[in-house]
Amino acid sequence: MATKKRKIGFYYLTLSVNENDIDIQNALNSTLENLNDLERIDRKKTISGKKFGLLDNINSNRERSKHKLLFKSATHSFRPNLIDKSTVEERPNPKTIDEGETQKTHLIIKYINGDIIIALERHFQGMSIKQIVDYLNHFATQFDEENSFKFAFETILKDDFLEEIEGLSRVVSADIFVDKQVLGGDALNFSERINTVQHEIVVSVKAKRLDTIKDFTRDIYALFNGGQQSVNKIRLIGRNNDNNVVTINTDLIERQEYVMTTVNDITGEIVTSELFIELDTVLHNYN
Repeated sequence: MATKKRKIGFYYLTLSVNENDIDIQNALNSTLENLNDLERIDRKKTISGKKFGLLDNINSNRERSKHKLLFKSATHSFRPNLIDKSTVEERPNPKTIDEGETQKTHLIIKYINGDIIIALERHFQGMSIKQIVDYLNHFATQFDEENSFKFAFETILKDDFLEEIEGLSRVVSADIFVDKQVLGGDALNFSERINTVQHEIVVSVKAKRLDTIKDFTRDIYALFNGGQQSVNKIRLIGRNNDNNVVTINTDLIERQEYVMTTVNDITGEIVTSELFIELDTVLHNYN
């Protein structure tokens, strides 16, 4: 049976708003319990543009200290002809304009040493950590319009990115990788024209001659680490005290692991039960 490699990202789940000093574990458990009581159709939410998703399955342990979550998402309003890889013959796509191919996103949320850790399957067709946290906040508000908490997340890093920046005498350029949905925001309003645009777009910023954009890079990193914006990755080029060129990439310091998991030979999808076994193993060895 075929296998596929999947990237696993690690995050802290936090509360950015907590007016009544609510315990985050209770906030999460009550939100998931309320979601579990909803019919599947009522769990649906627009994720971005023509992409919609829902929390399809919740599997919690008895102590409610660990939750296995399966999200499903799809992009509608795109149904070009299908083409056969062997004959290159085309045929009409049988799906309707309201349908899209199901994309699964698996994650486990676990309480470890007083922190809430998320191990998330990362792939560009699925749902990002920001989209998942936004989803939880959307329904937490629906359940109680006056709720006094709001979920947030922080990316778990291997090392200190800011220390790497401080080791540079100058930062001369930065590439900021952001979600393509910023093109559909209020500033540009290209929401109807981004279907064929790559998942990420790159904003390149350069310092004036002999100047530095170190402070700017620190601010962008704060957005990346705090998860409040659609900043997916930062790559910067600078010079050290010996005037040598140095490249720093957040991908190199973000805590990540890769797992191999079984693929369904008929649909090409990851086998959910197998991936959850791998995620369980990753979190069991987490330290």
